[in-house]
Amino acid sequence: MLSTPAMGTLPAIRIYISIYNSIMNKMRLEGIYRLENHDQVYIIELFFNESPDQVDLGQITQESIEIDRMSWQAPYDEIYLNEAGDKMIGDSLNIPENCNYTRILFFFHYLDFKKPLLTHIGNLDLTNPISIPDRLKNLIIYNKPD
Repeated sequence: MLSTPAMGTLPAIRIYISIYNSIMNKMRLEGIYRLENHDQVYIIELFFNESPDQVDLGQITQESIEIDRMSWQAPYDEIYLNEAGDKMIGDSLNIPENCNYTRILFFFHYLDFKKPLLTHIGNLDLTNPISIPDRLKNLIIYNKPD
């Protein structure tokens, strides 16, 4: 028979699993890719089951307790992809309309793999970076910010 503390943690585990499943049904990390010749810059690909106007890119960040939240890193030079992730359908100036999903690719500076990526839906644990897939190589070009 389970003891009282174990009985008390079972509902908490079920709630956590429910929240996790809810978040994963709304968004997923498609990949983190290395950018050649740039040690502190990565390419992140995310998929949201929401239209682009519902995705708050300003909320995609990583916590950095040493600096003010307004100075935390954020997506840079983002592009929107089709659902298959092999064609560009928009960018920061031409946000896609009439989409029920958002697949986005962006640069992120100083990514800390020990910390989650924060979003308007919830936190995403990071995976190790891999080489950028062939389908994306000609879609995104890094221009160092001023």
